[in-house]
Amino acid sequence: MEIVLASGKINMFKALLVLFCAALATASLDITDQLDFELELRPRQTPTDLQVFTGALGGIKASAIAQSGDPNRPFEVDGDTFNDFKTAANRACDNQHNACADQANGDRNAGFKVGDCDEQNSKCKAAIDTATTTSFAVLFSSNAEFDFFCE
Repeated sequence: MEIVLASGKINMFKALLVLFCAALATASLDITDQLDFELELRPRQTPTDLQVFTGALGGIKASAIAQSGDPNRPFEVDGDTFNDFKTAANRACDNQHNACADQANGDRNAGFKVGDCDEQNSKCKAAIDTATTTSFAVLFSSNAEFDFFCE
């Protein structure tokens, strides 16, 4: 269907689009009266697990690298704390390797061998160097109104 205007012919879709845009441009869009909630600032989300390796032979994942709460040893893996990311990540890989090897040795139907666990451990340790986040946000300073974070 076409509509004829003084400037020429246009199709129905274009005409409706023009009318819609014109109506939208002239409408008053005050949505603040329609909100049923208050807007607020929320703190930046910090990661709770810095583990980057996702391999999991036999369903055994590498342990989480969590924040310990101890500023001198901020990284925690399976209850043990560490002062740097790399050491913690290596422990997570080693724990995964041990659990994997235990399953391979204990279950002949596991579908993998200890050698497969060794190969996975090498991949896990190689993944440590690819990690882009290797620390937790640390509170640097604060005043009555703000907390200042240093990453």
